[in-house]
Amino acid sequence: MITAMTGGQVGAAPVDAGQPLGRAWRPYRGVYGARGRLSWPARIALIAVPIGLLLFSVIRVLIVADYNLATASAIASSGGYVDTLLGTIIPLVPIFTPYLGLLLLFFGRVIAGILMLLAAAFMSPLVLARPVAVHLPNHDWYSATHRSLLILLVMIVLAAAFAILLVLELALGFAVVARTVGAVACILLIPFVMSLVPFPLNHEFYTEVLKQPWQPAEVITLTSGQRLIGYVVSDTGTWLVVLSEGTRTISYYRPAQVASRQICQIMSARPAQPLVPVFPAHLKSATSTPACAGLLTGHAR
Repeated sequence: MITAMTGGQVGAAPVDAGQPLGRAWRPYRGVYGARGRLSWPARIALIAVPIGLLLFSVIRVLIVADYNLATASAIASSGGYVDTLLGTIIPLVPIFTPYLGLLLLFFGRVIAGILMLLAAAFMSPLVLARPVAVHLPNHDWYSATHRSLLILLVMIVLAAAFAILLVLELALGFAVVARTVGAVACILLIPFVMSLVPFPLNHEFYTEVLKQPWQPAEVITLTSGQRLIGYVVSDTGTWLVVLSEGTRTISYYRPAQVASRQICQIMSARPAQPLVPVFPAHLKSATSTPACAGLLTGHAR
């Protein structure tokens, strides 16, 4: 009776013979079924990534505030917690993008790793000059193959062993071969990436970037004649909250106390170029933003 009634309904799904009717009909669980489809690494990543970003933002605020808890709290509360979170993370994305691409390659995410490295080529600032960076692989290859015959023989043996390994892995599928190639490419690219984009803790340029606040530097001239270099954390119309560049302390000024403000740059050096600049002519030209030191010693406008 039940089978006949089910078969007579329009659009009803057929029921397999021998399968209980209650088990054949499974209600739609919506988002509640997503947890069962996620693997344990994906679940851990969903929890670890937001926590890691939050901790990274807190560390960056402490670095900018020169590890002064009162100043760090004032920066976060004056600028807004969401703006502070985005401001601390976004300026560092170009620096860490190449290393994230290498990690993705090493763990078998070949397509994602290649896309990440391509993005780094367009936005990550280089320590070396761009012509030197372009010819760096050729220089390293010439040094490795012409200075020592033993190094050349070792490279040939390793290349032959790698080729044999790839041929053997073809029987297991293309995905296994891609993961192997990604891991080897990661190892080979580590010296090249560290030469072009050194890890932030090992180079003065990147340590200065870590200490630099995300707001633009300004030369603020007060009505009393005093001039200072600082970063405007918040401008509510009632109070102007300024982070001092030299002492890294927070100061509050009324709008009537401020005579003029002019954006400047702390470092007078030309901005570093990426490996593949989108606008080469613009990047090669001198920057139009004046240096803060020159405005501070000049006459007020």
